Amino acid sequence: MTSRKLTKRAADYFRTFVRENIAHWAELMRELSPKQGWGDGDDVSYAHDAAMFLYTATDEQFLDFEMPKDFASGADLLKGLRLFRAQVDFYLKGVEEHMTQASAASQTIPFPVSTIYREYEKCLAAVDEAIRLLVPPSSASPPASDMEILKRIARRFPDVVAQLAKRRSGKPALDMTDEYDVQYLFLALLRLEFDDIRPEDAVPSVAGGSGRVDCHLKDRKILIEFKMTRPGYKAANLRKELADDFVLYGQDHDGHRLFAFVYDPGRHIENPRGIERDLSCPRLPLVEVVTVIREG
Repeated sequence: MTSRKLTKRAADYFRTFVRENIAHWAELMRELSPKQGWGDGDDVSYAHDAAMFLYTATDEQFLDFEMPKDFASGADLLKGLRLFRAQVDFYLKGVEEHMTQASAASQTIPFPVSTIYREYEKCLAAVDEAIRLLVPPSSASPPASDMEILKRIARRFPDVVAQLAKRRSGKPALDMTDEYDVQYLFLALLRLEFDDIRPEDAVPSVAGGSGRVDCHLKDRKILIEFKMTRPGYKAANLRKELADDFVLYGQDHDGHRLFAFVYDPGRHIENPRGIERDLSCPRLPLVEVVTVIREG
């Protein structure tokens, strides 16, 4: 594909993304204002500032941009996207910091903070996709690793659930009521990326106990475990369950990796990013462990 076609494809994609979301961001900018009764804390004020930036920056730079009027070339567009990405990442890290502080203080994360966090994650994913479309294959980064693919699927899982809940009149929606529903949908998404998928694969007995791993990507040496929170389910429950998994799945799986996906639609897990970091480290003989928690 020529450089001009790559540029057009990336430009069309990101322009469409902004147009599909700009009205919602404008509404959020008004809805998340501290004047709407959310309080006058620094976290709420920061969330409102982030909402204002997201709307104004995309409205001014990317809503109706034209090539070459606004960006002289593909390289110029790439520069603009990367600069915008850095700004989005800056605000996202600030929002994450406020969420971590609230969780550490056992406080409920304010609605404006959690709401703008989701929008920034979505925007960051779209910017990354536009950059990927823009960079010629010869100079593109190496293909995403298996774990990166799994993390991408996990990151978008709540959006897929939300989409499946919006069925036409008379069509039953797919509701996530337990871990089996999570496993059912996640396995379907895995088939977009992997060929050899083995659900409910048996694992050897350990200390008199045995079980089945939720999913085994045998040719990739990856074990996948699914969790779904419920009322009363806290971080301590998750830690214990995963500790048991480390023992059970580590046997006879030397050199394997474990990916744990936790769907938390009710936001029962406090400080999810901190828990992810704590539970994402090698547990020999597992050479890699990645835990991803996604809120609904």
